[in-house]
Amino acid sequence: MPHWGNRLKPFPAAPYLRSHACVAPTIRHEAGRAMRGRTWRKNDGERCGMILRIQEVVGGDLTAGLDGAARAQHAIANLRTQVADYSIGADRLAVVAAWQGRQEVNVDGRRVLVDDDTWLVLPKVQASVRIREPRPMHALTIVFRPGMPEEVLGSLITPEDRLLEDGEVASNPGLPFVPHLQTHDRSVTPVLMFIRRHCDMGLDDPLWYEEQLSFLLERMLMRHRHLMARARNVPVRRAATRREILRRISLATDFIHSSYDRPLMLTDMARAAFLSRHHFLRLFKHIHEITPHEYLQRKRTTVAARLLRSTALGVEEIVKVVGFDSRSTLFRALRRFHGITPRECRHALDTPAFMTAASAQA
Repeated sequence: MPHWGNRLKPFPAAPYLRSHACVAPTIRHEAGRAMRGRTWRKNDGERCGMILRIQEVVGGDLTAGLDGAARAQHAIANLRTQVADYSIGADRLAVVAAWQGRQEVNVDGRRVLVDDDTWLVLPKVQASVRIREPRPMHALTIVFRPGMPEEVLGSLITPEDRLLEDGEVASNPGLPFVPHLQTHDRSVTPVLMFIRRHCDMGLDDPLWYEEQLSFLLERMLMRHRHLMARARNVPVRRAATRREILRRISLATDFIHSSYDRPLMLTDMARAAFLSRHHFLRLFKHIHEITPHEYLQRKRTTVAARLLRSTALGVEEIVKVVGFDSRSTLFRALRRFHGITPRECRHALDTPAFMTAASAQA
């Protein structure tokens, strides 16, 4: 076990990996100027796999930095910025998260917004990401080196994880993840925040990052299985049909998380899932055990509570920002989902996303 000195205690250990990692030059984009850090190697001087860390971007296009990572590299973009643009190639598994702001991701022809309540997995799909915020926000994007997810999860993924739409098991199976927003929980979120905190501290320990990314992948697989277990609530016989239903309902929840600030009707949500209103309502309740309207109100309430705690915005302005139709609607929703009034919420301590009501939507 490495000597940690004054560092934070490591997250519960992942299995020791033979593939040691080194840190490639850290790239900082400040007013268009790139600053390079150090390249670390093992004590014996042997060159090994690397991690590219992009830190503290003020603004600009990061695509060259992320796409420029060598084939043996992970890429971690830990950003405090108001403006940034980058793309993620279709040959890499990636995870996108955001705090105090939003990352706008365009994937599969859809616009998906990642905010304080959610994180997004991109399982080897082309995506473009855009940040435009009035205040500095904290963005974290992890792009795994090719082959690493398969190495870590190869012995853990079961035939059920790999079931195809026709009920057959893939002969050359890949990763089971699908490109949808996931709400924060007590499984994946603590690992993401732990990695983010060490990036903030400027930690350059390649082996530590490799181990934590391995542990993150294991937690992501646990999360995937939890979602699949939900699909078993749908009264259909074939497992592949349940997976397709879960995929379509996930399209609708992505739509809700990305468009909650607009007036949304049941027809709009059903259209996002490519389902009729009747079937959408029935299937949504089977999977989430609440109605689409309640899911939408929970999302709006969670955002409103966060704005009350972290900004000086007035109640009337927050009502408009989150899409509620009146102050009384916000008051009732806060009382129902959080058990507090706006005044009490304003003075409450900020709570990690995975400890709030947002996790109830998971």
